[in-house]
Amino acid sequence: MDCCCRARRPDLGLAFFGRLLRTGLRTDGIDAYALIRCFCLAKRTDKAVSVLLHRMPELGCAPDALSYSVVLKVLCDDGRSQRALDLPQMMSKEGGGCAPNVVAYSTVIHGFCKEGEVSKACDLFNEMEHQGVKPNVVTYTSIIDALCKARAMDKAESFLRQMVDNDVRPNNVAYKCMI
Repeated sequence: MDCCCRARRPDLGLAFFGRLLRTGLRTDGIDAYALIRCFCLAKRTDKAVSVLLHRMPELGCAPDALSYSVVLKVLCDDGRSQRALDLPQMMSKEGGGCAPNVVAYSTVIHGFCKEGEVSKACDLFNEMEHQGVKPNVVTYTSIIDALCKARAMDKAESFLRQMVDNDVRPNNVAYKCMI
């Protein structure tokens, strides 16, 4: 299945997974991850979410951070960050498989920033910190860039200071945004 995905033939990957199930062979998280990637490449993200939330537990494998991250990225790239926002909350619930990490939060924050939803990005940033997940350079830079584009320079400067105070070293992108 992974070969089919890398060859940009998700249709063959999906067919292979169906054949795998029909033959009664046991599947695992790696197979489910490959299936999720196939659905994402085929632009069938709703099916990928369904596999993530329903099919993986039925197959006896818990969704992991990598599986969630793939779906989150595709949803955000498609401009569906509001839909992606539900997934980090589902991750930590019963049967969700894992708690959201900095990559999951940063992906959705970046998605909101690209969509011009800076206030939603800031709200999610605050929730992330409240959950004890430490923001990284990508998280801060996404917010700083979006705030600068929204001409909210005071807030951007505040995030830059917070970044430094939290021992996260700003990169060139963060500095260029502020200039």
